[in-house]
Amino acid sequence: MSSDRSEALDLRGVRDTAALAVLLRELKERSGLTLRELEGRAQTRGELLARSTVSDILRGTRLPGPETLAAYVRACGAAEADVPAWLEARQRAEEGPGARPPEAAPGPGPADADVDADADGAARRPRSWMAAMRLGGLRRRARWWILAGAVTAALAAVSVWTLSAVGSPPPSSPASSAGPKAAAAKSLRGFVEIRPARSPHLCLTEGRDTQGEYLNAVAAQLPCAEARPPHTYLRPVDPDASRTTYFIEWQHPQHGRGCLTLRREGPGQDLLEPWPWKSCDATRSYQHFRIEPVGRTANRYLLRLEGTRRCVGMRDDSTETGADVTVEPCDGTADQEFLISSAA
Repeated sequence: MSSDRSEALDLRGVRDTAALAVLLRELKERSGLTLRELEGRAQTRGELLARSTVSDILRGTRLPGPETLAAYVRACGAAEADVPAWLEARQRAEEGPGARPPEAAPGPGPADADVDADADGAARRPRSWMAAMRLGGLRRRARWWILAGAVTAALAAVSVWTLSAVGSPPPSSPASSAGPKAAAAKSLRGFVEIRPARSPHLCLTEGRDTQGEYLNAVAAQLPCAEARPPHTYLRPVDPDASRTTYFIEWQHPQHGRGCLTLRREGPGQDLLEPWPWKSCDATRSYQHFRIEPVGRTANRYLLRLEGTRRCVGMRDDSTETGADVTVEPCDGTADQEFLISSAA
């Protein structure tokens, strides 16, 4: 199926599970495939698409999980570029009136391995962001984005984040009156690479707690060649302010977007973990970062947590691959200095 044929379906009009099911049935009819054939096509991609699950989804009795929806759309022959639009429609259905419960997460399979390992088995990274949100407290290593305690319960229904194809740029804001330093930071809005100044071959990206106390994914430093996805995007908290803080947003082509959030208590305290985008807002200062140029050095910055004297740094001042990022008292040490450059 071409992208044109998929776009002919009015995905923008989806507001509930029933409307989504209508379009999913239409997509299947256009493909001319049976449930068994769809299941087989998904398997050839290493994806899980059980016929019984698809049957429930097509009847509108179950809201598909994001991974299942993506696998279904691909199996029906839609273009990969169309998948984000289907995921956005799914999110609207989940947030709409009378939303059906989401499907249970599938068990791990070829496309849902717990971690990826590099050639010598040293660096290991979590693969599936969305599986982590749905599997919650199960013992699955390096899974993505679980919130602790009451926050977890409040966000349990959140199972997909929206991702625009290339990340729409934030609205332009008035010229800054705060001088060249603020202007320099403002120019970094959009897709960027954030690299520790002492280890410029490494980039901030998804990793895990090197102490093994917190099993969910956190920010860490890994070789830049392995750092994407997710793609890092600096988004102003208040686009209209002359001087604003930023969300450090991570975007993934399949699993959507989230923003780095300070873990304030419990295992992994002081680490940065990504929260689903719908949980990030202007009232949560522990998600907001000031970008402060260091002296007169070009492209070198502190990332200061809003309203505090705490800055982003590396645990134990490490320059090692895989070291995790912490939020610690701003002390002017080199491990708190980062190079930020456009990745557009």
